[in-house]
Amino acid sequence: MDGDDLDVAYVNIKAGLAAPERKMRDLIEGLWAEYEPYADGDFREGFAQDVDGRFWELLLATTLLRSGHQLLPRSERNADGGQPDICVLEDGSRTWIEAIAPTKGAAGSDQVPDILPINEGGWVVPVPLRQTQLRATSAFWTKSRRIQAYLEEGVIDPSDKRVIAISASRFATVATEDPPLIMSSLFPIGAAFVRVDRNSGEVIEEGYNHAPTIERLGGEIPRAAFSGPEFSHVSGVLWSRTGLGNMSRQARPLTIVHNPYAEVPIEQGWGPWDKEYVVSEDASGWVANNIREL
Repeated sequence: MDGDDLDVAYVNIKAGLAAPERKMRDLIEGLWAEYEPYADGDFREGFAQDVDGRFWELLLATTLLRSGHQLLPRSERNADGGQPDICVLEDGSRTWIEAIAPTKGAAGSDQVPDILPINEGGWVVPVPLRQTQLRATSAFWTKSRRIQAYLEEGVIDPSDKRVIAISASRFATVATEDPPLIMSSLFPIGAAFVRVDRNSGEVIEEGYNHAPTIERLGGEIPRAAFSGPEFSHVSGVLWSRTGLGNMSRQARPLTIVHNPYAEVPIEQGWGPWDKEYVVSEDASGWVANNIREL
């Protein structure tokens, strides 16, 4: 990646680079050196136009490479693009990853608001859960349609695995982590509740309300993509809040969520991720387990 691309992407530099900016630039250059043999030819230009989205792709690719996974090299990719961002080669099979870093949305009540820190004059305000769920859901629907198109065009073989990777880096500070926000965007998981015995004060039940839709200015939309077969063409979703501002995987882990209805499921334990949710349904409802903590 050349210097002009990075200058446009990060900061307008008039007289040299400040130390933090130079450190960031060196970091990106190092990651790019690893990913360049596998990236599409227009990656550098795209990086300058969409820093968050392209960094998310870069981070995923280098994470896979460093864990020993093999990626489809640029020499074997379509020269004019028209493929998912990343292709993992493994034991004769392919796993395609289509990455996206959604914006905060168009101005209005459904946009993820900017939250001003209290030490900068801000106030205590509710977490904009509804707005962030809308952004995650919108990103999923956008990329699920793209994957369906790839299948129809023959770019993705029916036997290939297909993963949508969504980064909440643009609104990371207000996206929930427990449970990961993506869980309440793919499954009908509503607000948390706690029931307490009035006499003893003991907690007798806690969980999450069933909520099959998310309120939106133009009308409610469903949030049950992985609770039925409609999106069975998607094997799973990768999710994280990590981004250029905070790359700590301890605070902002990389999470994969399996689609229980996937036509071509992902193997459990696949990939160098920090959390892995396997979801099943029983008589009482949906049960989600992070199998990397079991």
